[in-house]
Amino acid sequence: MKIGINALFFQHPASGSGQYLAHLQATLSEIDRQNEYLLFGPQPAPVTPAFPYQVCPAPSFTARNKNIQKLVWEQWTGPLAARHAGVDLFHVPYFAPPLFPGVSTVVTIHDVIPLRLPAYLPDVKVRAYMRLMARAAHSARMIITVSQHAKRDIVDVLRIPPERVRVTYEAAGEEYRPLADPAVLAAARARYGIGERYIFYLGGLDQRKNVPQLVRAFAQAYRQLGNPNLQLFISGDPDRKKGPLFPDPRTVPLDPDVRERVIYRFVEDEDKATIYSGASLFVFPSLYEGFGLDPLEAMACGAPVVCSNRSSLPEVVGDAAISIDPENTDALADAICRVLSSESLQADLRARSLKRAAGFSWRKTAEETLSVYEEVMAGNARPHK
Repeated sequence: MKIGINALFFQHPASGSGQYLAHLQATLSEIDRQNEYLLFGPQPAPVTPAFPYQVCPAPSFTARNKNIQKLVWEQWTGPLAARHAGVDLFHVPYFAPPLFPGVSTVVTIHDVIPLRLPAYLPDVKVRAYMRLMARAAHSARMIITVSQHAKRDIVDVLRIPPERVRVTYEAAGEEYRPLADPAVLAAARARYGIGERYIFYLGGLDQRKNVPQLVRAFAQAYRQLGNPNLQLFISGDPDRKKGPLFPDPRTVPLDPDVRERVIYRFVEDEDKATIYSGASLFVFPSLYEGFGLDPLEAMACGAPVVCSNRSSLPEVVGDAAISIDPENTDALADAICRVLSSESLQADLRARSLKRAAGFSWRKTAEETLSVYEEVMAGNARPHK
């Protein structure tokens, strides 16, 4: 079997879809010695891929508009290159299936957030694009998604029969592991201007991430705990994106002594495992996630976790985290206080985190993805009419 993969997201390696693509193709190269793989991208890959990579740029007339260029590549240039290369199956690892693929196609839909949350459809162009993607999903032979919650949303919103949707969970990368070297931890803290006692959040600042609520809960917990050295470290820059979709958490009313304990700095990828490992607590109050990779990465580093009980997150954290209603400020503040007031609870949560994270692996993801390929080529998956 000759399998083609849309590798556009090699151009965005830090994104969720970029990480998924990188881990999936690397792991498939380790476990599958029988099939042939070919990656297709509109530009040269900025990283060295595991499989042969074919550059097939979009037509020159699209160069003036990046959105049109991307759309033409997804719908025409990429699928056409795959057909010309003689692939038996074409995998699009993000929500952009071709409407007329011309070859058996599998698409990974990580979530349908723009179709579930109106705020994520900001203008006519985005709404038109998502309508096209929703229609094109019906041309795929099979859909892969990353949680049972996401599957239910896909079935409900896209009207895809459930038997044509397969769940393959994601995993934390191997670089996410507990780091205990005091010098390494101290150096990372110094780079970001934080002390030894900090609550950590990473995961974006857009509306559904509920970060202003975390700031409110921290202020309440800070007063209850009475530890003047406690900090809230939020990975991100509130000045980078503005508007209704990105509420500024700095506008939350805080006393001056509490405000100075809230740190906003974007954490570089190479430092994430160290910052996770050194955190007294990782808090993730998101209102909606297709999967929830950030708390899983934190758990893989042995961090105690307080997490939202919404959408897919209970599937990810299981009983390894303290799960709370993210819209209840008192519940969130109380959970923070419970953990930080008890060394035994912290130790128990750290142990649970490591055990839970070990149950997810990219090898398992790749094996299940390969099973989907084989099922499609065996003719068991039919497009929905």
